[in-house]
Amino acid sequence: MPESNNRRVNFALAQIITEQLEIIPEAIVEDKPVTINAGLNFGIDNNQHLLKVLFKNIFLQEETPFIIIETGCVFAIDPDSWTLFSSQEAGYFVLPKNFASHLATLTASTARGILHNRTENTAMNRFFIPANNIEEMIPDNLALPLEPAS
Repeated sequence: MPESNNRRVNFALAQIITEQLEIIPEAIVEDKPVTINAGLNFGIDNNQHLLKVLFKNIFLQEETPFIIIETGCVFAIDPDSWTLFSSQEAGYFVLPKNFASHLATLTASTARGILHNRTENTAMNRFFIPANNIEEMIPDNLALPLEPAS
């Protein structure tokens, strides 16, 4: 689907999964800098027209993780919209950068809420996933294989 195509994509959030959540308050050393590593991953289920976005954040101090959160959001894509992205001949589902960014932002926001909920009323609540521009993590359109690798 070309970037300039203004056709509406119909989708729904079908499932939210907390894939991983580890909170280790005893690993924190006060007054030491904190870094956050973030990653994104995408996957599809061609038969059920599902797209999964995984968003992972690792909070570290001196290479020691003290919060690890990975959240997955599964999106159901309607059949007409799925066809827009699918190229059966080439064997790929091509997800436009702008739509991938939108779904990734929704997933990041979901992870932010899960982390807040799990740390609310604790000292760990001061650590949160920043509201960065997730779009910068996706350099171009994504081509996902329609069939799993054997």
